[in-house]
Amino acid sequence: MVFIPTSGKSQKLPSLSGETVSIVAVHSQAVPRAKALSLQLGLGKLCDIDTASGLVLEVSQSGLGLRDYAQRRSRTLTIDSARRRYPGSGRDLLSRALGRNCQSVIDATAGFGSDAFDFVRRGKQVCAIERVAIVAIMLKEAAADFSSGREKGNLHVVCGDAIDEIGAQAAADIIFLDPMFPDRDRQSARPRKAQQILRRLTGEDLDAGELLRVARQHAGRRVIVKRPRTAPPLDGEPDISHKGRSVRYDVYLTGGT
Repeated sequence: MVFIPTSGKSQKLPSLSGETVSIVAVHSQAVPRAKALSLQLGLGKLCDIDTASGLVLEVSQSGLGLRDYAQRRSRTLTIDSARRRYPGSGRDLLSRALGRNCQSVIDATAGFGSDAFDFVRRGKQVCAIERVAIVAIMLKEAAADFSSGREKGNLHVVCGDAIDEIGAQAAADIIFLDPMFPDRDRQSARPRKAQQILRRLTGEDLDAGELLRVARQHAGRRVIVKRPRTAPPLDGEPDISHKGRSVRYDVYLTGGT
């Protein structure tokens, strides 16, 4: 079951310092939707698909996608809610990080939703917060089409800054953070396409430490922070750390374990 909130109230979209995005209608039938989204997101007039450049939000009959028109051979990035994770036997670090009796999760850095959909499949009640309005709209649309099969989890998508929104949501056992940081390691692998685009949309992510402090004030049981394996802790030593080959999950206990 997937729950998408509906409200007649207008929502103030967060302003960010990232790259400007253009919008195109891939088909003539998508023009009305594209115009409505352009107005909602403040993207200006629709661009012609042949002259658009840079990051572009493509609106089609099948949904929404982001594409870098500076690289004409690049594929459009869409949200695939059906994509599953299959951790190896004994290597499900996230399950260990979640602990026992976890029923609800706030994913405070939802991005394109891979973690949020995974939590739902695990049977959790999930609130996914995303501050990039374009990404939040894409995530809401993907969530509306998402089928969790036999799982009992729910998904609620919120567009806003998590620092402000966490306290406004229903209390959760777990608050999950997967913040982005400037890549200072030239030897590190190139980020995946989704992360590259998200970084371009958000600009520099400089408030992750503050977000962790807010999360620790509101999480019912624990805060989980996903980090590169060799990166320093986000803000103080964690109580528990589950390390994998390339990432680790730092756990900050706040109440029940």
